[in-house]
Amino acid sequence: MSTIQDVVQRTMYMSIFFILIPLGAYTIHTGMSAMVAGVSYGVLSLFIPIFYLCSSESGFGPKARRIPICVYVLAWALVQGGTFLVFNNLDLSWLWNLSTIGRDVVFAIIMYCQVTLSLVLALAGGKNTEV
Repeated sequence: MSTIQDVVQRTMYMSIFFILIPLGAYTIHTGMSAMVAGVSYGVLSLFIPIFYLCSSESGFGPKARRIPICVYVLAWALVQGGTFLVFNNLDLSWLWNLSTIGRDVVFAIIMYCQVTLSLVLALAGGKNTEV
């Protein structure tokens, strides 16, 4: 399996935690639910991969390339900042015209892509070691 495929697959497993928990918080709570979901996603999308990267078996691809945590944190911050800039500079009225379920699906895809991109950038930009 290629390194990118491995990142995509492992991010899918991690997404159970960093996507479903914020979406659950969003659908269960009222009032500040969007803020609760945003903050919980921010924290979980940073720390779930960090917990995984701390594991001794956290290598990616056939060579089991490891990502230094500080490189992941930097890549995560860059991706979050880039997403913020994109959301602030694009006309997203089409997004808000979707049904609630449609918006949830779009946001879940965006959340998954953010973490996947963060891990891929960290692999590309860091001095990777093998397990």
